[in-house]
Amino acid sequence: MAIVDKTPSDVAGELTEFARAHGLLLPNPECLKAHTVRFVALGHCPCVESRPACPCEQVLSDVERMGRCECGILIDPARLCMLKSQRNGR
Repeated sequence: MAIVDKTPSDVAGELTEFARAHGLLLPNPECLKAHTVRFVALGHCPCVESRPACPCEQVLSDVERMGRCECGILIDPARLCMLKSQRNGR
């Protein structure tokens, strides 16, 4: 198990800064907290074990491909808006 020398609060802060810098959305505070606690406890991404950091190096390619990172913690607001429009149009 890898050691993460950060607190969940540190990771949440980094995710928040990253989201702002890239125009991405974060989930509700409870979900974000649960994710960061799990990341620190595991020492790697809770969703993709081979990813040692959060946000990981692949996050922007994930967002481009899926509209969100692999964990769904960082979300593209344009993609979310498009999905909501599609759902409401049905």
